[in-house]
Amino acid sequence: MDNLSISLSSQLTAIKEGDHGAFIEVYYILHAKLFRFFLKRVFLHDTAKDLTQQSFIRLWQFRHTLSYDHPLEKQVFIIARSILINHLRNEVTQKKALAAHGKSMITVVGAEDVRFERADAVNAAIETLPPVRKRVIVLKAFHGFSNKEIAQQMEISVKTVEDHVTKAFRHIRQVIALVILFFLH
Repeated sequence: MDNLSISLSSQLTAIKEGDHGAFIEVYYILHAKLFRFFLKRVFLHDTAKDLTQQSFIRLWQFRHTLSYDHPLEKQVFIIARSILINHLRNEVTQKKALAAHGKSMITVVGAEDVRFERADAVNAAIETLPPVRKRVIVLKAFHGFSNKEIAQQMEISVKTVEDHVTKAFRHIRQVIALVILFFLH
């Protein structure tokens, strides 16, 4: 048995009995490993962070159900896998609902009206971006510059451009989803 396994096995009983200190210790031991587990599967830092947090919350809430028959680390990853499956199911459900709503919008109004509404929503979302991110996304999406060209023009690294593009598109998707949800009600 390695030191990690010994440390975690000694914490199992303490956590089951409600020892908050033992829980904190397990959190510090497993947090990074659990975060990497999620990040490899969802590819979004914030989502991986949230899912990691949910896993530890669920571990604490259901600590009385922990088993002495399995290592604590294995049980934590079983909880994490369950949370990941729920998250992925929810994403699929949301995408289906948005797709169904999008199809119903097209049947209710003309296709040109839908494109116009989407363009307005995208433009509104772009307007809410921070100035540098807004400039990056305008150069990328509307002027067709490559990441390398944007980096040279703005005197920033290509990785920084990629980060801005990723975060901008995520923000735009979130704003548009909110707009769609607003129109659903």
